[in-house]
Amino acid sequence: MPASEFAFVASGGGPPPTKPLAVHNGGTARLTDVRLTRLAYADSARGSAWLVALPRQTAVAPNELATVGTLCVDAAGLPAGTYRATAAVGAREVAEPVPITITLVVTDAAARARRAATRCAGATTK
Repeated sequence: MPASEFAFVASGGGPPPTKPLAVHNGGTARLTDVRLTRLAYADSARGSAWLVALPRQTAVAPNELATVGTLCVDAAGLPAGTYRATAAVGAREVAEPVPITITLVVTDAAARARRAATRCAGATTK
């Protein structure tokens, strides 16, 4: 299944690059309806809805490593600090989704949002 941790840093150099959400199917059955689920922000009072998931495909063949989506962060409006979220990647054929953690470190509040909104455009904020 996917990597279990993702880390992003938003600084004066612009928004952090997107990261692929890859899933490896080590089983013998095709995985269908693969998606990010159970998204929860650790400190929603400080900042939430900064993670954007861009879906790519929803099925993974047996013994295939496939990019099923892209994770993008939008740090607009977030003060400097560290933000954490947890989520899971699930599939119809998997009884228990695989947990992942996502960390965003905003180092420069003045420059953090210059291009993030454009880069994540068209996506659904989770």
